[in-house]
Amino acid sequence: MPSDRTTVTELGTGLGMLGLAGIDEAVRSRTPVMHSLSPEMWERLTRLRSGGAYDAEFHAAWANGQAFLTAGDGLRGRLPLIVEWKGTGRAPGDEVAPVDLRVDHVYLVSCKYLSKILFNVSPISVFDALLFGGPGRAPRAIRDVAPGGGDWYAEVAPVEYQALYECVRMAVGETDGTDGTETKSSPAPSHRLEWHDHGSAVVALPGLGAADSAAAPRPERPGHPVPPALHQLPPRAVDLTVPQREALGHWLGSGWPPGAKPLYAALSGAVARASVRRWEAAMDERGGTGEAMLWRLLRIGSAPYFVLGSSADRSLRLRIATSWDWRQHFQLVALAMEGQSGGQPRVGWEALVRDRTSHQVHTVVGHIEVRWSHGRFGGLPEAKGYLDTSHHLVPGYFALQ
Repeated sequence: MPSDRTTVTELGTGLGMLGLAGIDEAVRSRTPVMHSLSPEMWERLTRLRSGGAYDAEFHAAWANGQAFLTAGDGLRGRLPLIVEWKGTGRAPGDEVAPVDLRVDHVYLVSCKYLSKILFNVSPISVFDALLFGGPGRAPRAIRDVAPGGGDWYAEVAPVEYQALYECVRMAVGETDGTDGTETKSSPAPSHRLEWHDHGSAVVALPGLGAADSAAAPRPERPGHPVPPALHQLPPRAVDLTVPQREALGHWLGSGWPPGAKPLYAALSGAVARASVRRWEAAMDERGGTGEAMLWRLLRIGSAPYFVLGSSADRSLRLRIATSWDWRQHFQLVALAMEGQSGGQPRVGWEALVRDRTSHQVHTVVGHIEVRWSHGRFGGLPEAKGYLDTSHHLVPGYFALQ
């Protein structure tokens, strides 16, 4: 189920397109124009509206929906007959555009509020498969031959990965009063232990009120006591079971044990460098100039769509060009990537793009962070792509007219 904030921003954007007098009227209407909404979802939206905690989000989303209704690039004042909400459903096929709403079977809308995330996929999908077929999943042929079984750290930096694991395994044994490998039953946790990254504060929607405050900084030591699932850790990191990964992610959630930080820094650097090498090798094998790679990074495909949302300092109302449109307006000069230091394994990329009319060269910058999906050692690594250049400055992201 989507979060409360996501529910408000996405449905509020759709409701703003309906030409109704105000937000409250739109929520009360339960209009059949809004497809895919169950009675329970309408009830949830009503509670969120009456609670007042998401007033800023409601107003920002409503204003964006109204702007799309009147825009020449959008509905041009024509009231929609059908607004479909994707919710959390995953597209059954390849999906280049991150679509949240579909209007009258034609207009595809991505709602992006205070987010610079472009995609969240497996590292294989990015660095080996080059996001081919959209940022969904790597082709089966590539997944099946991955020697690390999908564990990117084990595949590209096995020595550094194992050294970090041995440090953690020793710390578990010292805390537990054992060597960390004694034979005991290891029942799976009764619920999934989710990882939450508290490293950054939520930014307020521009001009529309304050958002949640930043979470308190995490302590530097692992949590205690050692959970039962960690009483018999295997000697090799690649042999960790799913319950053991989940338990490690929870136990290490408050910090690394003594001696682990420099080992994690070494792992991060090795993973970043190896990821760049794999990415460059895959691009050399495919040939081309990198133009198609840039399009996939920017979520540009064969069908146009719209981005409605907010950045930290402005509203986002954009028409995303197709690859055909992009080539008519722009030319890729260069695309480069490099490993970046600091924190999690990070690969930066930079594209130089020339405007065919003005001949001005624009720089577009982004980065990809490779991280465990559910905390340290918890779950397999994932690759999360970020756009560092402001959306409105990206070639091919045109302001809504």
